[in-house]
Amino acid sequence: MPARFGRPAILVLLCVALLSGCGGGEDEEPVSSAQSSAPTAAVVEPTDVVQEGVPVGIGQAETTGDVPFTLNTEQPVPPNFREAYGRGARIVVQFYKLEEDSLSYPQGLSVDRQVRDAVERLGAQYPTIEFFSYEISDPGPVDTERELAPGEYGTLAAQLGVGITPFVAMMAPSGDQYAITNLFQGYVPDPVLSQALFDLAAVEVEDNTSDVAVDLEQVVTTEGGGGIEFFGVRNRGERPVNLQGFTLRVLDPETAQVTPGAPGVTINSDIPVQPGQSVSVGRVPDLVDERGNPVAGTFEGGTALELAPGDQVALLDPGGAVASTITV
Repeated sequence: MPARFGRPAILVLLCVALLSGCGGGEDEEPVSSAQSSAPTAAVVEPTDVVQEGVPVGIGQAETTGDVPFTLNTEQPVPPNFREAYGRGARIVVQFYKLEEDSLSYPQGLSVDRQVRDAVERLGAQYPTIEFFSYEISDPGPVDTERELAPGEYGTLAAQLGVGITPFVAMMAPSGDQYAITNLFQGYVPDPVLSQALFDLAAVEVEDNTSDVAVDLEQVVTTEGGGGIEFFGVRNRGERPVNLQGFTLRVLDPETAQVTPGAPGVTINSDIPVQPGQSVSVGRVPDLVDERGNPVAGTFEGGTALELAPGDQVALLDPGGAVASTITV
């Protein structure tokens, strides 16, 4: 984030620049290009920002080394984030702002949108990384028993130390906890984000994340109970994906993990999905989804799942790896 100085500081900097420019230079040692281009991490001063009664912490504009992080799952956090964390997945989480206020980033809200869109665009190249995006003004409940709804982040921003937006944290499991490998606040150029994502994808982990970049967009239950009427899948990757052989499984409510023999459904149709395309998969062939489009194919099972609001389901690829999770 660009540094801001008052008028006295600017005058001092100008004087220093003029004095340094007046020297003969014969006694100065040459500075190598490596020395002159060495980056420095800008540190943001702490603030006392409070959102929905929860104090928001502060982070660095860019980390200079791995920062340990342990998620407090006793506090309200997004269920799908908690599941990915518990599974030991590589994670990228970003917070952005879409509303004007006195604390907005000096360059305007277009910066938030630019960084958000860049992360989503680059994310298509890294299917083994789990991406989570949250609008900073939508924390949801932080002091009730109600489960967080999709898009709500609870205390996650406070736990990560979000100060200003845009905020991007990249993390990977390290021992019995996590490490934040890169953390950015403020504008981040695309090449910097791209390199950080490349480095994160290279971290060796033992998670069960699929290398197919698809997202569960929705799961619509049947009118007569907790069975599945249809569900939507979006291809966020750069290559076509065929959903035949994918399965939808209910996650264990205690561990948020896929347990052997868990109820679910299996896609038995040949359903190619192009990059950027969304399709719906239905219980029967003649179903029409909520957008008024006919389902692209069908699945087997799913009528006796007894799903309830707040339950989590996971989309597994044919090899059994988790491609996406969603809360019903």
